[in-house]
Amino acid sequence: MRYMWVPALPESEPKHMSHVPRSSDLPVERDSLRRAGRAVSDTVRTALRNVQVASFWAAIVLPAAYLPLLAGGLTGSEALLFVALVGVNAGAFVLGHGYHPVGEE
Repeated sequence: MRYMWVPALPESEPKHMSHVPRSSDLPVERDSLRRAGRAVSDTVRTALRNVQVASFWAAIVLPAAYLPLLAGGLTGSEALLFVALVGVNAGAFVLGHGYHPVGEE
């Protein structure tokens, strides 16, 4: 068996064997993470705002569906539909409560 001689690295050269980023890379990574976090936050905020707007307008429009049910009388499944409609309307009132249409803020 033959052995091959390999010269040793001088002690003055740094050995970069780790996958841990150097400290000079960290501010860039923190900035990217901060921007990504803001993008997610903005997306969630926009989605919640859209749910609030839709709920506000649903709370206004849903009572119009009460009239045909009440006019025809509540029999059997219509009574269950009426109760469900009132429940959905109540939920829409709660979710849309904080929304103020443009011009009224």
